[in-house]
Parts: sequence; C-alpha cells; structure tokens
Amino acid sequence: MSGVDTMIPADGVCDIDETADGTGGTNGTNDASMDGITVTRSDEVRPTPGPTPPPPDVETLARATLTFCLDGADALMYALIKGAGAPSVALDLILASRTGSPQANASDNRLDQLFALGLARWGRRVSARGMDAFHRALAGWRARLEALPSSDWRTLTEWFTMDGRQWIIAPHTPYWPMQLQDLSTRRDWAAPLCLWGIGDATALTSCEQPLAVVGSRGVTDYGREVAREVAFRAASDGHLIVSGGAMGADAAAHWGALSASGVGDPKRTGRTVAVFAGGLNHIGPLSNMRLFDTITQRGGALVSELCPGTIPEGRRFLLRNRIIAALGAQVVVVQARLRSGALNTAGWGCDLNRLVIAVPGPITTPHNAGCNQLIADAKAILLTSAEEITDLVHPPHPPHVAAADTHDED
Repeated sequence: MSGVDTMIPADGVCDIDETADGTGGTNGTNDASMDGITVTRSDEVRPTPGPTPPPPDVETLARATLTFCLDGADALMYALIKGAGAPSVALDLILASRTGSPQANASDNRLDQLFALGLARWGRRVSARGMDAFHRALAGWRARLEALPSSDWRTLTEWFTMDGRQWIIAPHTPYWPMQLQDLSTRRDWAAPLCLWGIGDATALTSCEQPLAVVGSRGVTDYGREVAREVAFRAASDGHLIVSGGAMGADAAAHWGALSASGVGDPKRTGRTVAVFAGGLNHIGPLSNMRLFDTITQRGGALVSELCPGTIPEGRRFLLRNRIIAALGAQVVVVQARLRSGALNTAGWGCDLNRLVIAVPGPITTPHNAGCNQLIADAKAILLTSAEEITDLVHPPHPPHVAAADTHDED
C-alpha cells in the first residue's frame, strides 16, 4: 500500500481559494468581510448543539470507501449501488472481482447484472456504450482500492474520520439533507454517496428550505453588504444559510448569518453551512480560518463530499456548486461577473428547479454583469431590496434538531 502516507497529509490547510471562474487561485491575506458585522465571542451564548453522529456504520463506511474510488461525482457508481441495493454489496463484489480472485469471473458477471438493473431502476436504458464505460470505470475503481491502507473496518474508520475529527453521514442517517437526492434526476448527474463534516451535523437538516447565497470572491462593497444583509435577515428568521466558504460574497454571507445569533435568540436563529471542493483537511483560504472556526463554534458545519486528503482542484469547485444549489430551496446571486463561478451555481439551481434570485447592479461596472444577465435572460427574479428576501423564503421557524442516530455499530 505504498503512497498512502502522501495521500492523506497531516492536519493543516491548503493555501487555495476559488477564483471568480471557479478555479483554484492564490490565497488572499485581507478579509474585509467582517466590516460592519457584530459577532459575539465564541465563549458567549451559542445555539444548543445537536447530537453528534455516531461512528460510521458498515453501509456508511462502504459509501466512504466507494467515494475513495471515485474522482468526483459518478453516475456509473450511483447506478451500481442502485442495482446492488446496498453499498456494501457493491463494494464486496468490486473487491471480489479483482484479478487473481477465485470469484473474479462470477463477480464480474454479477456486477454487470447489477449495473444494468440499477440503470433500469433509475429509468435509464442499457446500451453497449454504457457497459463499456462501466467496465472502464470498474478497472479504475479496482486500482484505486489497492491504495487503501487496510481492509480492517476499524482501521478504515479511523483513517476516513481522521481519528474521529470528522464525521461521515449517509442518506440513511437522520442528519442527511434529502434534497440532495434531487441531483439524481438526470442520467449524467449523481448525488454524493456520503458527506464528511466538521461541526454540528444537525445544521444540515435544521431548515426544510435553506437559502443558498453565492457571488464572486472579488465583490465590491455593494455586493458584500447585500450578501451580509440578505443572510442576516434570513438567518434571523431561523433559515439555514448555505455558501462555499470562499472570500468575498461567500464569507460575507456566512458572517451575516453568524451575526444574527449575536442579535437575537441563538436558539431561534439559523445556522450556516460551508461546502468545500476538497477534503476537509484542505479547507481554505487561510484568511477565512477564523470564519470556519466560528461556524463550527456557533452550531454550523463545514462539509464536503470528498475524502480527507483530496486536493480542491478547479473542476471540483464547479462540482461542489451543484451541492450548494441542491441544498438550497432558493439561490441568491448577490454579485457576479459574466464568468463567475456563481453563475455555475445559478445554472445548477435552474436545472434543479430552485428559485434563482439575482441582485441587480450598475451597468457601468463588470462586477454586476453576471447578475444583470441572469435577470435579462429570465433565469432569475430580481431582488429589489434585502428586506424582500423575507417574502421569498418560507415562514420563520426555529431551527429543527434531528433526533439522535441510535443504530448499532457493526
């Protein structure tokens, strides 16, 4: 199992940030996103934390292992699991199908059958081209499994959770946001197999219709102010705020949500969740580390669909955007250039039938061109004021706390 030590590095962060077009960029050093925001100190009143997810069970750990085999979202794996009925069944068959195994031929045949069954259950047609793609993917999955440090479940649990510093949730756990399953409505899309997280897992299900707030990292004071105010008003009414943890609009939205609990009752104000494009030991930018710490201290969460150690490459930011859009019932784009990654999130929102809302801006600056174009193309409705967001989201409510998961450990 050579190379495992370099696959998941020691705790730390990567000097990576998202540029306006969704690609990786250099880390900034100044974060002005807290201007005008009052956030109570972490040792002051906080929301009551929810139950901590238990260690992953066999099915969750199987999903984590299968995710390790992938290079991002994979509709082929999704179809296989759908046919197998359980991730552990799919994983066992992939392991048994490796060259040299006495069950290799029988397992190969069974994998083909289950993949075809999964496609049928998904409402897709089985084709020779699709089977060829599955066989190529299967070869890659087998090769990737060779890099696992152990086949012992307890060892893998410690490895995948970074010795318990991260939790893992799956669709069968009470912490799973079911709206993510909307990502499987198209044949070339796939929902995450599982999510890694740090913080309070109940934040993900604390609101039935969260609000996603996104925008360019290079926002103006206008865009930053709108992001803060929109998030503050929605969080004040108990709604969950979802964004991407980047500099600029994302950071302003997270701080706006956090500031709501510094003004109102923290038990009734909404949380905030940051979705990342790499493993959670690679979160960044470094200038936002105080923000990330505050999110986890104040009842929010940092989440990713990718294993610890996964580098947040540019293409993964664009895949990450589909999760932000799927989590939200509405997607607000506060400010974006024509090539901003925020427009990619808006596109996912449109495809998922989310309400996309855009903030207009002066036509004399390129910072607002993306939002103005969304409105002109009738892909988004126009937000006339920050106050209007209260009319576009569902009624105020206290955050819901999921019941503890009491499954037996296997």
